[in-house]
Amino acid sequence: MAREAVFDPTDRDVFNEQRQRFDWSLLQNGTVFRYDTRFQLDSACDRLSGLGYLVHRIDAHAWTSVEDMFDAFSEAMGYQRNYGGSIAAFDDVFADVGTFDFGSDPNATGTVLAVAGYDTLVTLDGHTARAILNVFARQARLAGLYGHPMLCLVESTATDFGPVGGTKVLLGSVWDFPPDPPQPFHDTDLIEFVVRFFSSESELAGHLEMLRTAITDTLVAVGRWEMLPPELAPERISPPPEHRRDELTDNGKRQLWEVSIGVRGDGDFSIVGEEIYDRARHSGIVFGGTESTMYPPDQKYREPFLSRYPTLG
Repeated sequence: MAREAVFDPTDRDVFNEQRQRFDWSLLQNGTVFRYDTRFQLDSACDRLSGLGYLVHRIDAHAWTSVEDMFDAFSEAMGYQRNYGGSIAAFDDVFADVGTFDFGSDPNATGTVLAVAGYDTLVTLDGHTARAILNVFARQARLAGLYGHPMLCLVESTATDFGPVGGTKVLLGSVWDFPPDPPQPFHDTDLIEFVVRFFSSESELAGHLEMLRTAITDTLVAVGRWEMLPPELAPERISPPPEHRRDELTDNGKRQLWEVSIGVRGDGDFSIVGEEIYDRARHSGIVFGGTESTMYPPDQKYREPFLSRYPTLG
């Protein structure tokens, strides 16, 4: 059975959809890309796997010699170690990957070689590190003639690889962002969350109960908490965007309210904040956003805070 084109411009509607895909964002610019962080590299690999690519993931951090590189590549792509035991031999290795002799699958969308910790090889032998990328780029260009997209992605901070296969090594596309770093808090810290929502006065009690039900489990897991009575949001809060104003305010029948919640206990500020946001957004209220603040155990914050949340003293 013949392979179909990965990107088919003869069907304009399909082609327009294909060009929105992650692999197009890379392949339109080349075949070798670098990523600054492991998270970005793994994210790119996950997206390509989801599109049907066969992804070979290699971790170079533990390499102590170029021989370790040869071992890792032969194991990942399934060829005899003595077949690809030199830089020159990699021309044949990547050529055979391109023609589906090994390390690739004609039923897959394409083939990806992803190397984490590539700076290890750059430090061991910079010439070899660049030569590998150059050979891959050359053979990936030929593989494209067979309708076989091949990509080499490396985690590296190096910016001086120069052109490989005639094309500069660019930063790869990034469609995902890493989670916020951990922000642990403890019972000595003072936490405040503010949830905003649109409501009429007749709906207010019901909306408040929906919100309380949605976020209680998250707050109980942290420790002690106190929810203040709802107040109209201050004027400094921006009004809803024009195109959604009638929808959110029910043609002016609803106003923007906010509920402040004081918290003391143990947890991760980023994670708890994300959970509060997510649970409030899906609670059934007309959600208007959240705000959060973590106060250090400082006397100048403690007295005003505890005067607002006396049960947390």
